[in-house]
Amino acid sequence: MKIYTRKGDTGRTKLFGGLEVSKHDARVTAYGTLDELNASLGVALALDAGGEFGTADLVHVQEDLFILGSRLAAARPDREIERGTIPALEPSRIADLESWIDRLDEELPPLAAFVLPGGCGAGAQLHVARTVCRRAEREVTALIDDDPALSSSVIPYINRLSDLLFTLARAVNHRAGHPETTWLPGRRRDSALPTPTDEGAEDS
Repeated sequence: MKIYTRKGDTGRTKLFGGLEVSKHDARVTAYGTLDELNASLGVALALDAGGEFGTADLVHVQEDLFILGSRLAAARPDREIERGTIPALEPSRIADLESWIDRLDEELPPLAAFVLPGGCGAGAQLHVARTVCRRAEREVTALIDDDPALSSSVIPYINRLSDLLFTLARAVNHRAGHPETTWLPGRRRDSALPTPTDEGAEDS
């Protein structure tokens, strides 16, 4: 099978079921962002040299994203799922993400302030993935009026996934010994900064 077909050179593409739409159609944009999120998770996995998070669990999430992407790429997803053309997301997957979050929370210090994205390579990349996940959520919610069923599984999954990625980023950094940098409002930040000593202060 050839990689290129030339069929998309006019700026149009077809959804599952044959409906032709623009490549900047809201549905195409949404499943394209899920693809970007999946690739972002692939980078996180590649950076996790120390195996600080469950590779198999995160690969399962990548598989879920393919399922959600196929759901968004179908003109009539309920019919395609019934015919077996595309798979359906297992209802238990949302609970699985919640259980994962709860397990990670048990090993983390309480969250008392906003956390600045960063840390070790894998942790920083998980923060990037979290932001892509939030963008995907915004784009998918724009489709609800035309596809109300999205609110039953797709949107809850993406919403929970963003929470997981934030918590996982914290956990990876914690295990790697990278203390979190928290954002403090200006009135607290000045008092929280270390006071320069004569030795460390620059000449004024």
